[in-house]
Amino acid sequence: MLFAGCLTLASAGCFHFGAKPISANQPTQQQLQAYADQQTALRTDASLPKDDLQEHCDQLVAATPGVEELRINQGAIESRQWTLLGNGSDHRWVFVRAPDSSSGGWAPKPGLDKLNFQPPLEPALTPGSSHFLSYAPVQTDSLDESQKSDTIRQVFGTAQGEFTWRGRAYSYTLTPELPCFPQLQ
Repeated sequence: MLFAGCLTLASAGCFHFGAKPISANQPTQQQLQAYADQQTALRTDASLPKDDLQEHCDQLVAATPGVEELRINQGAIESRQWTLLGNGSDHRWVFVRAPDSSSGGWAPKPGLDKLNFQPPLEPALTPGSSHFLSYAPVQTDSLDESQKSDTIRQVFGTAQGEFTWRGRAYSYTLTPELPCFPQLQ
């Protein structure tokens, strides 16, 4: 009886040994972009109560995760780091200018491919545009790291992938804009 039930399921296409689960397939560039757009729309949805939005923005101030802006410039990936500055309710996103960066904060990132991004970042990056990559450790070692991971989920959206840096796994989310506060250029 059990064997007959398995045959029925197999013939119906619901049962197949060796098939990959749908989640094992890598997302396409269009899927990553659609997901990033959906996350942005959800964060800025007018139906979100103002108190909830303010709570998320307060959480972002208290535990700001790592944030890098990525772009393709003349075929090479460049990035610049962003952080929050301010006090009280007056916060602004500002880029951190590294010693080897341009006046706009951009610096080449030739070793990015060694971080083993899964799914890879390159398909989501298109010339002429940039995306913000927020990240935090997957396995947290402190309350601060745990809060940063929570901030990513609450403010930037569900993790879209992982990468490895200095032997640690990090989850990341790509988004076309920074949430809650204006950018200081």
